[in-house]
Amino acid sequence: MNMSMSMPIMLAFLALICGGITTFVWKIAGANDVYGPSYMVVETIAFGVVAVLIHIVQRHPFDLSPRMTGLASFGGIFAAVSVYAMLLAFRLGGQGSIIFPIAGLGVVVSVILSIVIFREPVNITRLLGLGLGVSSIIVLSR
Repeated sequence: MNMSMSMPIMLAFLALICGGITTFVWKIAGANDVYGPSYMVVETIAFGVVAVLIHIVQRHPFDLSPRMTGLASFGGIFAAVSVYAMLLAFRLGGQGSIIFPIAGLGVVVSVILSIVIFREPVNITRLLGLGLGVSSIIVLSR
């Protein structure tokens, strides 16, 4: 694997670990009867602080086109609904061993959108991988 390909893979693993910790923390918050919107405000502030620190460290000015501002807002709305739904599911007694796998099926939505919108190639290996992923999630959520 060359360096140009290994860096995206390493970053994907970092995202996997951080995303897993994030969703597990939602389970802890929900199990402690957190009020979702208050939790989300604090989480958003922390998210914003990290984004500002990255700007400072990289010495890069804020730069976002109106189109990408709209896209970021669109994504933020869906992220907020997702976080709130997860927090509420856990607050209502949802088990992590069931809720996490079901929410994990979101990757299927991303893959389908990538194929449809970006015309990413579909081959038997990718289809088999998706099928195995979906199968494992179904088995885990039982």
